[in-house]
Amino acid sequence: MMATPLRLLLIEDFEDDALMVLRELRRGGYEVTHARVETAEALTRALDAGPWDAIIADYALPRFDALAAFAVVQQRGLDVPFLIVSGQMGEDTAVAAMRAGVHDFLLKDRLGRLGPAVARELREAAVRAERRKMQEQLLLSDRLASLGLLAASVAHEINNPLASLMANLNYVLNPGQGQEPARAVPLALEQQQALDDCMQCAERIREIIRDIKVFSRPDDKQRGPLDVHRVLDSSLRIAWNHVFHRARIVKDYAARAPVLGSEAPLGQVFLNLLVNAADAIPEGQNDTQEIRVVTRQDGTSHVRVEIHDTGKGIPPELRERIFEPFFSTKPAGVGTGLGLAICRRLITEMGGELGVESEPGRGTLFHIRLPTAHDLAERPARASGDTAPRRCVLILDDEAVVARALQRLLSPQCEVLVVVQGPEALAQVASGRRFDVILSDLMMPEMSGPRFYEELVRLAPDQARRVIFMTGGAFTEQSRAFLASTGLPCLDKPIDIPRLRALLAAAPPLEPWGAHPPATA
Repeated sequence: MMATPLRLLLIEDFEDDALMVLRELRRGGYEVTHARVETAEALTRALDAGPWDAIIADYALPRFDALAAFAVVQQRGLDVPFLIVSGQMGEDTAVAAMRAGVHDFLLKDRLGRLGPAVARELREAAVRAERRKMQEQLLLSDRLASLGLLAASVAHEINNPLASLMANLNYVLNPGQGQEPARAVPLALEQQQALDDCMQCAERIREIIRDIKVFSRPDDKQRGPLDVHRVLDSSLRIAWNHVFHRARIVKDYAARAPVLGSEAPLGQVFLNLLVNAADAIPEGQNDTQEIRVVTRQDGTSHVRVEIHDTGKGIPPELRERIFEPFFSTKPAGVGTGLGLAICRRLITEMGGELGVESEPGRGTLFHIRLPTAHDLAERPARASGDTAPRRCVLILDDEAVVARALQRLLSPQCEVLVVVQGPEALAQVASGRRFDVILSDLMMPEMSGPRFYEELVRLAPDQARRVIFMTGGAFTEQSRAFLASTGLPCLDKPIDIPRLRALLAAAPPLEPWGAHPPATA
């Protein structure tokens, strides 16, 4: 039978007694590597050089004793089997030691049970470690889920008024697109500048909300085509306050294909790597230190993302250990040691690879290889133009200010009807009226977007296929699953107006009246 490796820290002042303990452990089937200490100072240095599988201590030493040594181990929060081996230990002393938390005690003239005692304590320590790991993961999941739900709710509430604000600014700033030329009133230069500033601020708010949405769904594993540069930029904005006083950011983007992945987990991975890169660099050196973010095509099937730092680097013996759960090179109390383990798991679940290269004193490179999504990439809709036919559009949104703003923008090119409740929209279709496109909000209080769609499928399937959803944030699992099941387009609020116009232009023409008689409601 192969011997079991055992890293033993032995607190013992007599060489002969130490040899006796080691001999007994080897007889019990252990391949022991050990260090022997006799003082508190030596114990501290040995603990720094750990980790250790077990600690065995003589009860009384000339300048130290086992209970003092156990107190040092406890102060460090280490859960290592700690056994006392003594030549003369009374029953009361042994009971006091066990009450203090020492795992076992043995007499030196009865060491026959040392091997089984160590085996038992190693098993129990492994059980405790596994239990702590599960508790940490549950706490982390609960905390992320709560933060994600709160962030998504806030984003949803902001996006609706922001959608109206941006659509109305677009209407005023682009009279050639949103108004009939004859009715457009030229703006004074100062007015134009003021409105341009307002639009810049609104776009900045939209980017912040988009970043929050990226990080509000850490458990969302739904995969689809992603713009890896947009996800990287979101992570860089979130990490900026942690990074800018340590290093300058250099972006070197050259990847061309979208990747196949999940936006929120991928953003979480990028953020973790960027924060780690910043932590490797001392504060106050941003004029000489650098974090470089690189993307490259890796053939036609993959995209490679690299995050370089010029920090202190990682020793060779630790490069694979940094991906182990609960292993951390950061000071005690800083981080859980789960970050890189979770990052590797998330990337693997996306069909990718996460690796590291590092040289002490010169910096670290984390590299990620992600599959591309050529076949799944959304085909660009046909661009709109002046010759596009006039469309008939129904807008259903309980936020009347959003609906009216879109109506102003689309009216020059489209016949637009606005309703604020699902039954009103269904009544229009039931009356026989047909629309090239039905723009429907997803989250509405009286009748939700999915419920409206289900009723429309029963009433007029041809019209249901013309629905384009809008949302300030589809933050429930049900809404995300619904959108995936229909395959219909969904526009995030604030609405990307060029994309909306392109979708309108791409809608197939209505069949002539009478080809399909209206259904009865």
